[in-house]
Amino acid sequence: MNGARRLFELLMLGGCALILSGGLLALVLDRDNMGFDGNPQWQLVLGISYLGVAVVLLPWYREALFVLRRNWSLVLLLVLAVMSSLWAAMPDLVLRKTVGLFGTTLFGIALAVRVSFKAQLRMLSWLFRVLALLSLASVVLFPRYGISTEGEWMGVFGYKNALGTAMGLALLVEWQLPAGGRLAKVLKCLAMLLSALLLLNSDSITPGVSLVGALILVSVYKFVALKFRVPLYAVSVIIAVLVLVGGSFFFANSDRAMGLLGRASNLTGRTEIWSLVISFIPNKPILGYGYSGFWMGASPESFVVNRVLRGPVMYSHNGYLEMLLALGAIGLLLTLVFIGIGIRRALYLSRQRQLGTELWPLAFLLYFIFHNLGEVTIAMQQLEWAMCVSCIAGTDLLLLAYIAEGGELPSPIGEPG
Repeated sequence: MNGARRLFELLMLGGCALILSGGLLALVLDRDNMGFDGNPQWQLVLGISYLGVAVVLLPWYREALFVLRRNWSLVLLLVLAVMSSLWAAMPDLVLRKTVGLFGTTLFGIALAVRVSFKAQLRMLSWLFRVLALLSLASVVLFPRYGISTEGEWMGVFGYKNALGTAMGLALLVEWQLPAGGRLAKVLKCLAMLLSALLLLNSDSITPGVSLVGALILVSVYKFVALKFRVPLYAVSVIIAVLVLVGGSFFFANSDRAMGLLGRASNLTGRTEIWSLVISFIPNKPILGYGYSGFWMGASPESFVVNRVLRGPVMYSHNGYLEMLLALGAIGLLLTLVFIGIGIRRALYLSRQRQLGTELWPLAFLLYFIFHNLGEVTIAMQQLEWAMCVSCIAGTDLLLLAYIAEGGELPSPIGEPG
């Protein structure tokens, strides 16, 4: 019975991960102008997957409630998203979008409660490997679906940025996945080569830059803090200096740097979008326009952006600006608190255990922070947001002890909140 239930859990969670990745089903079901979940067929598929996740969590509702109690900033962010329907121009749209946000967050909680980081890496690795192979097959055998009219690879994801995001995550997962035997190491190397090939041909720069930045910082942390036992505050200063120097060098030589990456200095139109978004944020600085309450005709201002840029714009291409636009300064503050708690927990966990998989939450959260400088995955109905929730909740040592003790609350002495 336990074996059958565990198989059901893995099938439900793996299936939900596949759906939220945006891969494969994009070739079967059409997406309309309302975005990923606007099509009724998408809504049905997502609804069924979220229902399956809820069934998985039902016997573990105490642990799920424990996660919510321990992550108050996440709870307040969800409450704020729902309440934003009160001041949004299209409240019905906001409420519908928040259902997807709740379902994706629930999936992240289920991963934290039911799947260890090692098992998560293994599951995600095979998911991305299958999607990478199918993407390569679609490019080679069905280029009409796998390659855009501009020549960029889309694979089974429907557009290039989705393929790039998936392959960036795939490389990060493979990098952190422990490989014991020779066959496992060979498969890991082949998967990384294929993921890199797809990422490069997708012409999506942000995931690649985010991946490199995250791996560099994790390597610095591993070398300085874990090997030489440098105090954490000193490591933080070193990393801050590296980020400041690197950022200053980039902005001082932005034209040359972007030229080497094959991009114009306006970051493929992102700077124009950012300037317009920044001009509208002061109109509603505290609470924003409502969750998903700005773009695609949800507010009058979105028509202004479309007219100025001579085409439809679906999001800000910056997760932090998007949060300011949607839920205002309060939403951004709650987001930063939630991510900050996750970074703190990830650092504590890595120093406590120092196993291979314990560096995974830190690596992912750094990637998540960098990735949202050029894309939007914060509080979105995407796999990356669920992984963020899982990493932050799953690094809570008090949660791990709570599960190990069968629901008995252990002493939190010495454990960060």
